[in-house]
Amino acid sequence: MSRETQKISVVMCTYNGAQYLDEQLDSICTQTYPNIEIIVVDDCSTDDTFEILKNHQSKDPRIQIFQNSENIGFVQNFSKAIALATGAYIALTDQDDIWKPYKLERFANEIQNHLLIYSDAILMSPDGQLLDQQLTRPNHNLVSGHCNQAFLFKNCVSGNTLMFKRELLQHILPIPNVSFHDIWIAFVASSLGTIDHTDEAMIYYRRHDNQVTNTKKKSKKDWQYLLQMPLRKIEKIRHKGAEIRRTLNDFIAYRTFSEKINDHTMLSILNPLIDHYRNYDDIFINFSLRKQLIQHRDELFAICPPNKRLRYAKKNACGQKFHTVTLPFR
Repeated sequence: MSRETQKISVVMCTYNGAQYLDEQLDSICTQTYPNIEIIVVDDCSTDDTFEILKNHQSKDPRIQIFQNSENIGFVQNFSKAIALATGAYIALTDQDDIWKPYKLERFANEIQNHLLIYSDAILMSPDGQLLDQQLTRPNHNLVSGHCNQAFLFKNCVSGNTLMFKRELLQHILPIPNVSFHDIWIAFVASSLGTIDHTDEAMIYYRRHDNQVTNTKKKSKKDWQYLLQMPLRKIEKIRHKGAEIRRTLNDFIAYRTFSEKINDHTMLSILNPLIDHYRNYDDIFINFSLRKQLIQHRDELFAICPPNKRLRYAKKNACGQKFHTVTLPFR
């Protein structure tokens, strides 16, 4: 069977997504690529999400829907949903975006010998108005090749834009207790082989307040936001510990995988990072780590613009004592 006719499993996870779900499903069901299955796992929605799914399933037999008996969170829900896929390729989707009609056809044609392919996304408002902005570019870079170091600190592979080969399943599942499933998949794929991206952004990414990852910045003219800045800085110090614990947990998962595949280069980076984060509260600046991050900054911060990589390398070698002292001046 040729690459162009192999089955693609489209995997969606839903939770209270009724508002935009119809548009997302319509854009998937009308893909120009002919051979797809659509697997949807609902994580105990309390709105009309499951009724909408049943309505679409009644009209399109390619749709298979499942519902969890209890809420398990988006990462583990994707882990469960991906395991149900039977296609040669697995493409992930969110519940509130819109795909270009030829997205899967383009991905199937261009994935070639890569393990994963992805794209940028065009931002749109909650009501579907296109914004003159993409999710990643031009402020950051899309990366390709054997580039696993790039995913330790940043991400450019959004889950709703990626498709990967079935052979990755044995390595990514079950998804460990990491912060984000898409970074995990991108890290594993770029550790075992290469990844690539299309030049064209292949989805319209809806930005709204209910997203898990909403990076919309507050305006400097938002006076309420400005007045609350002193309190926000105190809260930032308080919540930094939780952020560090999540990052440490991610690094440990990456190290476990890197040990399995004997990736000594990655282990030489992860081991000092894990030591740094375990002792984060007692560190002002970790100078040995700082030297290493600066040395490898073009690989570790490849997603960032070149003129910012040195600053990010230095910043990530600082500990809690440094950030506590300097935060009031930022």
